[in-house]
Amino acid sequence: MNLPGRVPSDEPDDASAVTSSEGSRFSVSPARSPFYYGWVILAVAAIANFISAPGQTYTFAVFLDHFRDDLGLSSTLISTLYLIGSLTAAVMIVGIGRALDVLGARVMLVLAGTLIGLGAMWMSQVSNAFELLIGFAILRTLGQGSLSLIPTTLVSIWFARKRARALALMALGGALASGVFPIMSNGLISAFDWRGAWVGIAIISWGFLVLPAAIFVRRSPESVGLLPDGEKPLSIPNSTGVRIADEFAFTVKKAVRTRALWLLMFAASAQSMVGTGLMFHQISLFNERGLSSATAAAVFGVIAPALIVGQFISGFLADRVPIRYLIAAAQLSITALVLSVFLLSQPWHAYLYGALFGLTMGFLMNSTTSIWPDYFGRKHLGSIRGVTQFSTMAAAAAGPLPLAIAFDVTDSYENGLIIFAIIPLLCAVAALFAIKPTVPDRTTRAASAAAP
Repeated sequence: MNLPGRVPSDEPDDASAVTSSEGSRFSVSPARSPFYYGWVILAVAAIANFISAPGQTYTFAVFLDHFRDDLGLSSTLISTLYLIGSLTAAVMIVGIGRALDVLGARVMLVLAGTLIGLGAMWMSQVSNAFELLIGFAILRTLGQGSLSLIPTTLVSIWFARKRARALALMALGGALASGVFPIMSNGLISAFDWRGAWVGIAIISWGFLVLPAAIFVRRSPESVGLLPDGEKPLSIPNSTGVRIADEFAFTVKKAVRTRALWLLMFAASAQSMVGTGLMFHQISLFNERGLSSATAAAVFGVIAPALIVGQFISGFLADRVPIRYLIAAAQLSITALVLSVFLLSQPWHAYLYGALFGLTMGFLMNSTTSIWPDYFGRKHLGSIRGVTQFSTMAAAAAGPLPLAIAFDVTDSYENGLIIFAIIPLLCAVAALFAIKPTVPDRTTRAASAAAP
């Protein structure tokens, strides 16, 4: 007999509860939860997003001087190694997305949590440029890549109508990490030196993520007899009126043949490229405008809370406005953000800039994450997100270059900023033309479901 709000499970869990009499006492039963189990999944996903920090730019920034001074490497060489490591991570993320569809989020989160800790341990032992490159590649693959892709995909699978709001809540983990990890890393360096700090980061990563992921995560609501959002069977219409139980899911091969996927990948590139470029050069940009390095650093403290606000605004509007319109509108805000750099002259200008930066990037992070399951379904979302994440990570890796080249050639960031102001306008056009792919009729869908 099926309980109310449950559906027969036709999908095996990625790691079922232990069935022995002793082990069963420690298993977690989603079906018996007094509330929708997706909220537990969301909490673990937020933790995973928090533990992405060792592979994020804001954590590496704390260690850059130590890499340069102790390893005897130039800033240009370190930046080049970071670029190569990030591009390597972009290539790797395609395979990680496919593995997520096959192995499920529980296995992948446990692996990612274990490996990011090992990557931090590796960083504590690096002694030359090649070893540093390997460390960058490992941590960028696991931090910026896996622990961004897996949590967002997992939440997108467990939530449908409430997806945008759930993703905004999950992203609190990443926003919190951007404020906590730089301060914590600096404290660990003061206490244990920079190598000991990486050991501390490894221990924190293992302790926060591995056990919660192993105990609580399940592949999907259907795998444990539930439905997204905790709704009753056959009662959840999506934005097109199709019931979730009948939802058609594009395979990655079919998705890459749609014009919408390529247009949306291009539309998302401005956020990654421009956002990373501006943040990477923020202190130099502010110095060029006559503002102190202390003011430039303080602006990071404004960006983090504004990022959260932007994510929740997007989550609220996504239920009311087609997401492609939200992505297109936010591109205009990116252009305004870039142009505002030319107007910076007072510290309060810088704080307004930080608020606009956080609002814009948070808004787009939520919007561009929400649109993939809405357009292409949930079943093959990991593989599809692996392809789209490759584009995002490659754009982010290239982000610092236009401004760096402009400065090296002209001794000013002006030309690079003009390029950055134009790119979002092109991306806005792409978003407007990214119409949702037509869902095949029922006969075609049945044939697709029957196909091996």
